[in-house]
Amino acid sequence: MKIALICGGGVLPRDVAHALLAKQADFVVVRLAGEADTDIALPDHVAVKTIGWGQIGKFLDFLKVQQCTHVLAVGGVTKRPDLPALKFDFGGVKILPELLSVLVGGDDAVLANVANSFEKRGYGVVGVLEAVPDLACPVGLISSNKVRKFPNEDIELARKAALAAGQLDMGQGAVVAASRVIAMEGPEGTSEMLARVSDIAAAKRARWKTGQGVLVKCAKPKQDIRFDVPVIGPSTILQVKDAGLAGIALEAGKVLLLERDKLLQLADKENIFVLGVSFDETEVLT
Repeated sequence: MKIALICGGGVLPRDVAHALLAKQADFVVVRLAGEADTDIALPDHVAVKTIGWGQIGKFLDFLKVQQCTHVLAVGGVTKRPDLPALKFDFGGVKILPELLSVLVGGDDAVLANVANSFEKRGYGVVGVLEAVPDLACPVGLISSNKVRKFPNEDIELARKAALAAGQLDMGQGAVVAASRVIAMEGPEGTSEMLARVSDIAAAKRARWKTGQGVLVKCAKPKQDIRFDVPVIGPSTILQVKDAGLAGIALEAGKVLLLERDKLLQLADKENIFVLGVSFDETEVLT
């Protein structure tokens, strides 16, 4: 297996690339122009190519020359490409009708279409959780701070709210405090949702004691997590703290931890619990 690691923005591509290096995996890197913004610091033997949105032919040629068998897409993409404004190479012009059909629908539909497009060309589509499962949140309390009792009822209500948002292809998270749904994640993402929670608290439009409440992140129902995996990072810890919440509950095995060491250090410093929960089970951890 030889993987083409397609990199968008943020630190996730770096974390994944370093995990692949640690496993001595055979891979190359394709950086999306205008999106990939983190220096991965790769050794010389790993081939790297920067590809623009319209350079479909150049991209496919690179995969062929490098003898890639699988693709793995990671990192953020700020917006879908504006097809009328793109300058396509010859390879892009040839598959323009297919590109138009790929970009039709909600986020989940687009991701499924992209996967189908790769598979039609003989490439296997591998997800982060399959390639580097160690980056995912495990079951149990992974922060070191002591928790007398987890807010089980709030976690369960937040899980239901997050799944409802996911069912509507809105987002992957929700915040509950004092047995009340405070926010559900939409297309703006977790960071903006937590900013709304902080504004709600500051405006006293909902009230909860400092240290109450929880953020829950989980995969959407029937989500293709090969492309779109829920993540949290160190900044999530700080925003949870600013919102006056007690901690974070994550679907174990389905949510990635960015910059794990830094994340857990911050969680301990700010006394924010980070808990991995198997949502297939009927009871939350106690």
